[in-house]
Amino acid sequence: MLQWQQPPKVHIPVDLLDFVQGDAILAQLLVQRGLTSVEQVRGFLDPDHYRPAPPEVLPDVDRAVVRLSRAIEQREPITVWGDFDADGQTSTTLLVSALRQMGGYVRYYIPNRMTESHGIKLPALKRVLDKGVGLILTCDTGIAEHEAVAAAQAAGTDVIITDHHDLAETLPPAHAVINPKRLPADHPLRELPGVGVAYKVMQALFAAHNQIDMSESLLDLVALGIVADVARQTGDTRYLLQQGLNVLQDSERLGLQVLIENANIKTSRLTEDHIGFWLAPRLNALGRLGDANQAVELLTTDNLARARIIALQLEGLNDRRKLLVDRVVVQALSQLEDTPSLAQYNAIVLAAADWHPGVIGIAASRLVEQYGKPVILISLRPNDLGRGSARSVAGCDIHQAIKTQAHLLAGFGGHPMAAGLALAPENVMPFRRGLSEALEGCLPSSTKTIRPDLMVELSQLNVELLTTIQKLAPFGNGNPSIRLGCRGLRLVDEALFGKAGDHKRLTVEDEEGYQQAVIWWRGATERSPEGRFDLALTLSPDDFRGGDAIQTELVAFREWAPATVVRDSEFIDYRTLISGQQSAVSSQLPNYQLPITNYQSLLSNLQSPFLIWSEGITLPDVETTLRHKLQRAETLVIWTAPPGQDILEQAVARVRPQKIVLVGQPSPLDTLPAFIQRLMGLIKYAVAQREGEIFWEELAAGLGHRVTTAQRGLDWLVAQGKLEKVVDEEELVVVRPCRQSPSVEDAGILESILQSTLDETAAYRRFFRQASLASLKKIVK
Repeated sequence: MLQWQQPPKVHIPVDLLDFVQGDAILAQLLVQRGLTSVEQVRGFLDPDHYRPAPPEVLPDVDRAVVRLSRAIEQREPITVWGDFDADGQTSTTLLVSALRQMGGYVRYYIPNRMTESHGIKLPALKRVLDKGVGLILTCDTGIAEHEAVAAAQAAGTDVIITDHHDLAETLPPAHAVINPKRLPADHPLRELPGVGVAYKVMQALFAAHNQIDMSESLLDLVALGIVADVARQTGDTRYLLQQGLNVLQDSERLGLQVLIENANIKTSRLTEDHIGFWLAPRLNALGRLGDANQAVELLTTDNLARARIIALQLEGLNDRRKLLVDRVVVQALSQLEDTPSLAQYNAIVLAAADWHPGVIGIAASRLVEQYGKPVILISLRPNDLGRGSARSVAGCDIHQAIKTQAHLLAGFGGHPMAAGLALAPENVMPFRRGLSEALEGCLPSSTKTIRPDLMVELSQLNVELLTTIQKLAPFGNGNPSIRLGCRGLRLVDEALFGKAGDHKRLTVEDEEGYQQAVIWWRGATERSPEGRFDLALTLSPDDFRGGDAIQTELVAFREWAPATVVRDSEFIDYRTLISGQQSAVSSQLPNYQLPITNYQSLLSNLQSPFLIWSEGITLPDVETTLRHKLQRAETLVIWTAPPGQDILEQAVARVRPQKIVLVGQPSPLDTLPAFIQRLMGLIKYAVAQREGEIFWEELAAGLGHRVTTAQRGLDWLVAQGKLEKVVDEEELVVVRPCRQSPSVEDAGILESILQSTLDETAAYRRFFRQASLASLKKIVK
C-alpha cells in the first residue's frame, strides 16, 4: 500500500533566505536536507567554497607516501591490485596513471570474477610474486586479506592496502592500511569509495613531491567511481564528485571519449545520471562477463583504434549482461512460484547451477524491488563452492547478518546494502534459516511511503523551477533527487516509446486543463493510473531535445478512486501440439513461411477478436502481426517464441489480453547466416523504397530480435564495408550503400559479439518453449 505524506514544514532562517537571494523554494529544499547555516549551504552549492579534509587525516597515509616514494626513486616494481567492478577499475586506473606520472615502474592485476572472485587469492598472489615485485598496492580490496598479506610480507614484498569496505575484527599485517572506516562515523572522509581513497593517497604523494596540481587530472576517474559505487554523497565525497564532473566533461582520456561517444552523450551536459545509467553499466559489464584488466587499458591508452575496439567489446558485453539478467530473474521467479515458502523467510535465498555469477547481483536487486526484502542469489558450480551476491533494503544490514553465519561460509564481505559470499552447496539450506533468524525484526513495513519535497501545480513545471532544483545537484545516495507532488490529475493519453518500446509516455491534465507529458521509464508493462490521482515526479533537463526543454519522470502515483480490476489472463498451452519444419531461408523481403499442418483447426477454435503475434514466420492465408503493430485484443496468440523477457512483457502490456494462447514456434532467424540474409533484405528494401530510413523497432520486429541485436548486425555490415550510417538516432537510422574498405579487425569482433547475442536469444526461446505453464503465467502477469 502507498501512503502519501505532506512535505515537512520547516523554519527558514532569514540570513539563509538572504543568501539565496530570496529564492524561497531553494531555501526550503536546503533546510529540508538539514542545511540551515549560510556556511553549510555555501560549501554544499559551490565546491570552490568547500574545505576538503587533508589526505593526511586518513590513518597510515604518511607511511604509505614514504614507502611509495622510496619505490619510485629506487625503481622497485609496483603492482596495483584492484577489483573488477567499476569502482575497482577506476581505482586501479587512477593509481597506475598517477604512479606512472611520478616515474614509477607499475604493473596492475585485477582478479577474474568467474575464477577468483574478490580479494587476493594465494595462487594469483604467487604468480604476481614470481614475476618480481617490491610493493603491492591494493585498491577497493584487501581489508580482510590477512593470510595473503602475511604471505606477501613473508616473501619480502610490502603491502599497502587502500580500501573502503567494512573493517574486519583485526587489521591485516600490512605496511599501511588506509581505510576511511577507521575514522569517526561523522568524519567528512568516512563515505569515500575505493576510488576516493586512492585519490586521497595520490594527492598526498603529489603534495610530498610539490606536484599537487597533477592530481586534478585524476578527478574524472573519481567521479566515475563515486557514482558507479553508489557512494553516499556527503562531505568530501560530494565535493570530489562535483569537481570530477567538471573534469569529466573535458576529459582527455581517449577511452572515456569513445565510451561517451558510443553512448551518444553530449559532454557539455554530462551529469551523474549519464554515469549511472550509461557509462558505469558498460564498465561493470566488463568486470562481470569479461576481463576487467581491459578497462584499465581502455582508460589509460593513447591509441584511439585500440580504445574503439575495447569499447565495442564493452557494448557487446553490456547487451549480453541484459540477456543473462533477464534469464536469472525469470528462473528465480519460477523457483518462487514452484516453492512459495521460499519467499516467507526474512531474506529470499535461492540457488541454481546455471546462473552466471557475474550478473546475479543485478538480478537480486530486481527481486528486492519486487519483494521488498533482502535477496541472496547463489551460483552453484560442479565440485566447487557456490558464489553468492546479496542485496538488501534500508534498515537491514545484510553484511552484519551474513557475518552471523560465518561458520557456514568459506568467505564473505561487503556493505550494509550489498555483499558477496562463498559457501558449500550443502550449506545453502542452513544458511537460509540462520540468515532469516539474524534478520528478524529488521524488515520495513509493507506500506510504502512517498513524501514529496514540494507540492506544485502542473503549470509550475518549467525551466525556472528546474534551474532552482539543479542547484542542489549532483543527486544520488545521500542527496536524493527532488520529488515534486501534483494533486488531482487525470490521464489524457499514453503511448509506448524507446528502441524496444519498454517505456511509457503519459499525458496528464489538471483541473484547470493544463497538460504535461510524464515519462515512465520501464513502465510499458505497468498499469496506468485511472480516474483522478496524485502524482510524484522528478524534473530534469531533456537531453534529447536540448535547449531549455524540461523532462518530467514518474516516481509513483496514488489513485483517488478505486481502479478497475482486470482479471488474470486465461492461458491455453499449445506449445507441444504444433509441429512443422522450417522452410529454406529466402532472400525475399516477406517473412519466411513455416508450413504447419494443424494450425487452421487451432485458430478456428478461438473467438474473435484475436491477434497472432508472429515474427520471422508467416502463416498462409492468415494475418499475423509484428510487435510494433500490436494493439488491444481479447486474445493474443504468441506464435513465435519471443526473443527475450522484456519483449514478451511489452507485447502483453500492449494487447492487454484476457486470453493468451502459447504456441512458441522457434525462429528461423537465430543463426548468423539467416539473420544477416534477412537483415540485408530489409535494408535493401529501405534503401530502394524509403531513402534508407529504418526505424529501429520496426527493423527488430522484422528480424524477430531485440533492437540491440539489430544494431549489432547493422554495425557488422558497416564494418564489412557494405553500407554506412548517415544518421543514427534514438528511434531510427538512415543508411546508404558504401564501397569503403572493410575493417577486418572490427568486423571480427562485431561478428563474435553478434553471434553471442544470437546464441543468448536462441537460449531464451528454448526456455520459453520448455518452461512450465505455471512459470510463464508468473512471468507475463
